[in-house]
Amino acid sequence: MDLSLLFVLLVVTLGAAVQGAIGFGLAVVVTPILYMVDPAWVPAPIILMGMTLSILTMWRIRAPLDVGVLAPALLGRIPGGILGTYLLVVASADWLGLAIGVIVLIAVTLTVRKYAVPFTRFNLFCAGTLSGVFSAISAIGGPPMALLLNHHRSAAEMRQTLASFFLFGCIIALVLLALAGKLGQDDVIRALWLVPATAIGFAIGDRLAGQVSPERLKAATLMLCALAGILLVARSLSALLAG
Repeated sequence: MDLSLLFVLLVVTLGAAVQGAIGFGLAVVVTPILYMVDPAWVPAPIILMGMTLSILTMWRIRAPLDVGVLAPALLGRIPGGILGTYLLVVASADWLGLAIGVIVLIAVTLTVRKYAVPFTRFNLFCAGTLSGVFSAISAIGGPPMALLLNHHRSAAEMRQTLASFFLFGCIIALVLLALAGKLGQDDVIRALWLVPATAIGFAIGDRLAGQVSPERLKAATLMLCALAGILLVARSLSALLAG
């Protein structure tokens, strides 16, 4: 185990703890940092890791599925996932890095501003579509749905709904990546390395959910995400301009 892998495991533990505590944030935390370590970590291994975390969350909460929310949102994940997978295939590593950095900064901005979006089936479909695009490119599929649910569900209900959405959304994303030739044995091996860190982070986050103010944890997380997003945008722009 070299230092870079140890660093990756620490970042994953942090991201899993954040999502375990507030319901989302795993990919927003880990994607820009892991992409700067090695682009091969994005998106398939992180999506596989997110699926594992969703299963743990659903097992922990054991609440019924909110079909009325999930159906239109997951329907939107399909065209969004197709578009995002296409962009993943045709774009260069530097352009993908720039896109991931911008997505992270958009996610942070939307989360901070707390826009109140009408809770309709059409908006659920649109949120699912955006989530599909973001997830295919960067594994960051949570913010569009979290933005919509924030004003219309309690914290516990949002955690459960997002966990269900992430689980089925991850399955859709992985199928599309496999069809595009972007999911291989190396991705599965990388994801397996992340499972222990994901489980430990989830256990920490689950404990923090009842002891630490979610708003303080979210604020600290967003500062970290914004810094990582800015660094990734700067590095990608520098590489593109130099090329």
